[in-house]
Amino acid sequence: MASQSSDLLDKHAAEKALFPARGLPGGGQLEVRMEIFANHPDPDIRGVARRVKSYNLESWYAEWSAVAAKNEELAAGFVQEERKVTAHEFYLRAADFYRRALVYMADSDSRMLPAYGKLKETFVKAWSLVPAPFERVQIPYESQLLDALFFPGRGKPGTRLPVVYNYGGADGILLRGEDGGAGQYVRRGMHFIDVDGPGHGGTLREKKLYAPPDCERIAKAVVDYLVTRADVDADRIGLHGSSMGGYSGPRCATAEKRIKAVAVWSGAYNLVDDIFDYYPPIQDRLRWLMGAKDLREAREKIKEFTLEGRADRIECPLLVGYSYDDRVMDPRGALNLYEKAVNSPDRSMLDGVGHGEKRFERRTYIADWFMKQLKAEQ
Repeated sequence: MASQSSDLLDKHAAEKALFPARGLPGGGQLEVRMEIFANHPDPDIRGVARRVKSYNLESWYAEWSAVAAKNEELAAGFVQEERKVTAHEFYLRAADFYRRALVYMADSDSRMLPAYGKLKETFVKAWSLVPAPFERVQIPYESQLLDALFFPGRGKPGTRLPVVYNYGGADGILLRGEDGGAGQYVRRGMHFIDVDGPGHGGTLREKKLYAPPDCERIAKAVVDYLVTRADVDADRIGLHGSSMGGYSGPRCATAEKRIKAVAVWSGAYNLVDDIFDYYPPIQDRLRWLMGAKDLREAREKIKEFTLEGRADRIECPLLVGYSYDDRVMDPRGALNLYEKAVNSPDRSMLDGVGHGEKRFERRTYIADWFMKQLKAEQ
């Protein structure tokens, strides 16, 4: 694949663009993730975009919950009419909308667990009506079981294929109304496994398992499971991290040497600088997913989420994605990761794959990169 040297972040340009005034911490103060495109082709999403009050969590929850309930009711009607495939599609729409309603809710909100319950209920109903493109599996982890979805790749029967393990971010929820990007790996001859790990989804909300700084413990459990599968090539395991997973993925590779390639969406080096201080609206979510009692304790805990003194232990190919205009995670953290991972034999940076401007032509670049690194065949 072509070299991405032209994508190296210009640190001084980033500082000028992201810090427009002295004393303004981070990339911004509003919850900028709470956005919807008003010209979306889906009429329900377009309707929410027109009605929702900007950056208002109550309005966000109410609008998404309403369209979720509407689609759930429609799905139930289609079941009665024995239109199973259509019912499946509308239950998935409901699951997607319940997920959107839920994703920014705090642990202190009494509606949070019931909302997660509705997501789970509609997801299960959707896939009870048609064959699922995934296996629901459970991964042993320190006396607990982690739920996961394993999407089999396209390949000849009986062959062992490479696999990409997805490590989600601070808002990661396993259950969703779409495949979470799994399809682009499956089509390229790779398995894909998405894991509800500590600090994510139901593992956080129902089991109260919190995210550890030494996330290589989680990766070990996942890889231990993967190598038991007859359809997985144990020598071709990759790890994809997104958002906060832009720290976790590389951290896993510092210790879990069975990981042969790592690519991240919004790379990070030191989370106290790269997200906690940089983007204050997310601080309470980070407190919750780490299991801290207050923001003061959270800031101390997150100091342990660092690649300082560890990045040089990454010995596999590394692709560090970022967005030059990212207001959620400091792109300079991605640059620090790239510069310090000196023992990666093949490292590069890629702009347009972070929380900022998405470059359409690069939406499948990471999957193509894994296909090359893990020697997958279509």
